[in-house]
Amino acid sequence: MCDMVVYEGMFILDASKYARDPAATSQLVTDMISQHGGTILASRLWDERKLAYPIKGHKKGIYWLTYFRMDGGNISPLERQCEITDDIIRKLILKVDARIADAMVQHALAGGEAVPKRASVPHATGTADQVAGPA
Repeated sequence: MCDMVVYEGMFILDASKYARDPAATSQLVTDMISQHGGTILASRLWDERKLAYPIKGHKKGIYWLTYFRMDGGNISPLERQCEITDDIIRKLILKVDARIADAMVQHALAGGEAVPKRASVPHATGTADQVAGPA
């Protein structure tokens, strides 16, 4: 029996190809995961950034975040396919701890919105003696 595990994949995609055809470039990642027996849980654009150093001649990249469920034995073939695919500049695939997998997927589906900010705490005015009170 196969053990389906939740994985987080961060893929750096070719920014110029993404600019020409965003749908096809992003679909490439989900198609590759599906071809290797994976099920997409969440997949979204994370950011477009300048790379710290040129990678394969690229200076900018599209960071694509994907959570998927897949048998652990299929990760190596998926990583190999990512290496030979020109549209994927870099990839990082991590196994997600089962205790937090649902929360991470929900966070990604929500668009990565941060936890609501707390109400601002009024700042004390006056000197330290006035704020602290008598000793």
